[in-house]
Amino acid sequence: MEKQATLQIVCIQTYLTQYHYQSYPILKQYLLQRIRLGLKTRSTTTQIPSNRERSQQPTLVILPECTGTWLYYMCVPMPRFLHGYFFNSNNRKANYHLLFIAYTLATHLRLFVKEIYKNYESSKTWPSIFRQSWLTLFARRTFSIYKQLFSELAIETNSTIVAGSIFAYNDSNDNKLYNMSYVFQPNNGAICLQSGKRYPTFEESDFIHSYECSPSIYSIPNTNIDIGILVCADSWMPEVYNDYGWLELNSHRRFLFIIVALNTGDWNMPWPGYDASTDVPNDVDSEHLQTYSLPQAWFHYAVQRAFDALSKRNDLLGYGVICCQGVLNLMNDIRAEGESVILLKRSKDEEKVLFEAKTCVEEKVLTCEF
Repeated sequence: MEKQATLQIVCIQTYLTQYHYQSYPILKQYLLQRIRLGLKTRSTTTQIPSNRERSQQPTLVILPECTGTWLYYMCVPMPRFLHGYFFNSNNRKANYHLLFIAYTLATHLRLFVKEIYKNYESSKTWPSIFRQSWLTLFARRTFSIYKQLFSELAIETNSTIVAGSIFAYNDSNDNKLYNMSYVFQPNNGAICLQSGKRYPTFEESDFIHSYECSPSIYSIPNTNIDIGILVCADSWMPEVYNDYGWLELNSHRRFLFIIVALNTGDWNMPWPGYDASTDVPNDVDSEHLQTYSLPQAWFHYAVQRAFDALSKRNDLLGYGVICCQGVLNLMNDIRAEGESVILLKRSKDEEKVLFEAKTCVEEKVLTCEF
């Protein structure tokens, strides 16, 4: 049997605004501080552990869905006065995002027209063509920034980082856009696992393609723990867990499902039911449509579903589910709320343990050991 090592888990429910995305140093410093905050809270001293000390306790850091999507803000050069207007204004009521898009298209019109031409055959309607072309306009540059950012953070914090997700191409020869999540390893910052969203939401489906590759897992160094990544809505679908069920897992190891999620709009609202782009699973209780809130539905049909899928296996020493939600307010246009959750069963003999953010509109760092 492999020697067990305790895994430190840092689940960061970020609160991100356009201010954080205005430059690479500002965003990196923000994320670095939040990761170190999680590391510090588990330390027995007030000092942040050194990398040498930390190498003896492996760490897993999780960030919310679409953390990398808004990196396109960094790709638009502009005069200083306009930069301050878009990113540092104290006006909390005006919608700057449409103005930002207008300025970007005015200064990148030729490139945008080329993207429209490229995406014309792959989209069904003109609105979807414009949305897809807007996201592909800087897709390769944003992925380059994303890859550099989280590679550096993984190395500097000596952590395995599940870097939320980003709208990106699957490979250099693919013109299809996917909602992709990547994991960066601590020793050299390389990408060690990737997973794509198989069930895009109705709002995404006209510009994001379904990721059809078979699921894969990653073994965290110096532990007996494997992880698999689910992107938001995929965690609600039984078919996803059926695919993972075909994977052979080592009976002397433990497993974590990591859900990276983002709920645009209000969190504390009645559950509207499954998204219109998917068939409703057979096990959904129709009464829950009338009685469940959105947080209750998230826990029951995503977190608990993932946990139950693992509990049915008899080949794991322990298992758990981590759902990392994000909070956003970008240019008073793109908003999101949510509550992060960690649900663990550390061994076959231990009862399950629940950690909750208990806030949906504020930043929160959940930490625990597994």
